[in-house]
Amino acid sequence: MLSASSGKYSSFIMRRAGRTLRALLAALIVSGCTPESPALLRIGTSVWPGYEPLYLARDLNYLDSGVVRLVEYPSASEVMRSFRNGAIEAATLTLDEALLLLQNYADIPVILVLDVSHGADVILGKPYLKNIQEIAGRRVGVENTALGAFVLSRALQQAKLSRGDIRVVSLPVSDHERAYHEDAVDAVVTFEPVRTRLLKAGARLLFDSTQIPGEIVDVLVVRRDALDAHASQINNLVSAWFHAMAYLRTHPHDAARRMAKREGVSSAEFLDALRGVRIPDQEENRRLLTGNSPLLVESARKLAASMIEQRLLQKEADISALLDARPLLAAGRP
Repeated sequence: MLSASSGKYSSFIMRRAGRTLRALLAALIVSGCTPESPALLRIGTSVWPGYEPLYLARDLNYLDSGVVRLVEYPSASEVMRSFRNGAIEAATLTLDEALLLLQNYADIPVILVLDVSHGADVILGKPYLKNIQEIAGRRVGVENTALGAFVLSRALQQAKLSRGDIRVVSLPVSDHERAYHEDAVDAVVTFEPVRTRLLKAGARLLFDSTQIPGEIVDVLVVRRDALDAHASQINNLVSAWFHAMAYLRTHPHDAARRMAKREGVSSAEFLDALRGVRIPDQEENRRLLTGNSPLLVESARKLAASMIEQRLLQKEADISALLDARPLLAAGRP
């Protein structure tokens, strides 16, 4: 049998439940009248000095992290896989990787040139290898990506060797250092920041991207349908990139300190690594992406021809569909 006090308690619970229900209904009504927050723009990246200004922009709050998210992947292969699967709307890729995607997915324009490799992509060998010709008959570790295959093929071409002249060892970038130190390979096709660490450990430089100037270009690609759906976020992203670059020019040591952490090197080593890449400013990006004959189109055509010749690309992609400079033109001056 319920006491008077328990009856009062039940009455209290009912009043609380009624207030809670009314509050929930009010919240639903308000939420129905409130505009939806902008959809999240997800950008896939891997570790590379030329991509670090994106993380610098985030660190300095130039990027609106509420609507733009940088998604870190262990390798370019994982970035490309996620892009194909629709897990991300944008990606940082090398131009040859973009061409590979373009032959199967037409609507992935380049909206920004991030950097041009000028020494940061390398083939490093054991000290007993004196030059690139001496990799003949040796074990060469390389990541199973378009970039790894391209660098290796261009080096072999210059050395007058074929792929059949070496023993290719497929290695993800996360295993490059381990394989080198454990003598699982005689040479490795790699890039920063692994380049810096292996050179420090005594590796010999056999080939680098200064020998193929302008051929390794890093770009930012976005799905065509995302250009309109995420226009404000993309414009924020491009503007944030140039603001971060301005900060890097005026505060190089603080910028290097912030960016070196993700690369796993010291600030001084990161600044040294940056010397291996050239980062185009806004004006150079305009020359590369706009006009009647954008410079990047010509570079892409030459690259595509080389990739077809080396059987890295099955067919010539529609290069004219490769560029969209609208976000670049909308970006203000830093």
